[in-house]
Amino acid sequence: MMDGTTGPRGFHDEYVAAARAALAPRDKLPLFRPVPPAPEFPVAALGPLRDVAEAIQMRTQAPLAMCANSVLAAAALATQAQRDVELPGGGRKPLTAIFVSVADSGERKTSVDKLALAPVYRIEEAWRGEHDAAMQSFVNDKEAWKEAREAAKKKSKGDRSAIRAGLDQVGSEPKPPPHPMLLVADPTPEALVLHLRDSRPWAGVFTAEGGILLGGAAFNDESRMRTGALFNTLWDGDPIRRTRVGTGSSFLPGRRCTAHVMLQPVVADKLFGDPMLDGIGMLARTLLVAPESTAGHRLFRDASAECRAALEAYGQRLDHLLRRPPATKADDASVLDPPVLRLHPDAARIWIQFHDVAEVALLPGGAYAPIKAFGAKIGEHAGRLAAVLTVYDDPDAVEVPAAMMACGITLAQHYAAEMLRLQGASTVSTDLRLAARLLEWWQARPGFRCHLAEIYQRGPSAVRDNGTARRIIGILEDHNLVRRLPAGTELDGAPRRDAWEMLP
Repeated sequence: MMDGTTGPRGFHDEYVAAARAALAPRDKLPLFRPVPPAPEFPVAALGPLRDVAEAIQMRTQAPLAMCANSVLAAAALATQAQRDVELPGGGRKPLTAIFVSVADSGERKTSVDKLALAPVYRIEEAWRGEHDAAMQSFVNDKEAWKEAREAAKKKSKGDRSAIRAGLDQVGSEPKPPPHPMLLVADPTPEALVLHLRDSRPWAGVFTAEGGILLGGAAFNDESRMRTGALFNTLWDGDPIRRTRVGTGSSFLPGRRCTAHVMLQPVVADKLFGDPMLDGIGMLARTLLVAPESTAGHRLFRDASAECRAALEAYGQRLDHLLRRPPATKADDASVLDPPVLRLHPDAARIWIQFHDVAEVALLPGGAYAPIKAFGAKIGEHAGRLAAVLTVYDDPDAVEVPAAMMACGITLAQHYAAEMLRLQGASTVSTDLRLAARLLEWWQARPGFRCHLAEIYQRGPSAVRDNGTARRIIGILEDHNLVRRLPAGTELDGAPRRDAWEMLP
């Protein structure tokens, strides 16, 4: 027997080594970079809203960050018609805000939303009762106005000047009472404009089922740019200027609209992965939380008396703010013109310091460089949040104190941290996320082996068809997470043509 590398023994050794290498498991490849865990929400920075957020968390045991977002959004809704805030060098800003809370099904989004908005629902119900009586008065007034116009025309006997003088004496056409609905859940941009034109000059877009909004007419391919631009306009406090063939022209200054949209992660990916919405700046105006799940830790407990007292006081304060006549222009009650909150000198000092630090952080390599658009607005976010807390705490306030500004800055820093944490997650494809879900399901079931029919019959709901299951398993194969078994491998009492084994 020859011992050289070109002889039989050398050839055999090379063959065995190559075969072993082919059979050896390859290194597993991660499907995508895991998102770091969510930072703890700075609940102390909620100031006068802290006990309310904690009370809702006590009642629902939902993530605290989601409870905090809900009460902040409700407070912004209630205060936006009462005050604006003036920031150093930035001018007058409305107290409107756009909140987004991301959580899976089962995280009790609806329960949190109902508790946070309970005072709003009660005021809408009261307005509905008042609206019925006001509507009858309006109908009668309009009929009287029509008759008065006809009488003025007849009395003038065809004299144009006399007709005009008579009609001027009759006055303008009566306006219908505002619609009792303050909250809208699934508006098109045109419908939201009409709502702000024909009802009260402020409103809220709130929904615990954000998939309906994102999957509906407001964010389809034809309208999502218009919707994003409208939210930008409302956030900035600029007049709405629209001309449409169907709905006519609208010039609407002095309108306010706060939003809170609760989304499942797969829907949030669609929103935050949209380059168009990012490009026009809508996402930079968004205050996002995506907290860790509390499912599995929500053992039964009774809400304390302190919890009930906090929610009752919160309801009374929102009721007071919503019933309080909005600040409007003297010559036009449909145009908001809220008094301006100015910053106490100490509040202005710490806001300027924060503004300058945040601005430097936008430089290449700086902390906020990856979220440049949001970072450029973080000072404004802080000022608005501080003003919302101020007006909620004292509806007659005339300036933002330093303590509230410190709260606003801390909250804005938290939202920036969430943006930084989640900035890359939205670029992960849907198929990779499905692959991660399938792998998680596979790891939770008994046994390492699985066949195709079992996957699309019993696996995650999103892979419940043959084609999708094959495609997603292919991704797991490509990442060396599962290995195809030989055709005919017996599983579940039958030979299987398509079967795989999860690699250890």
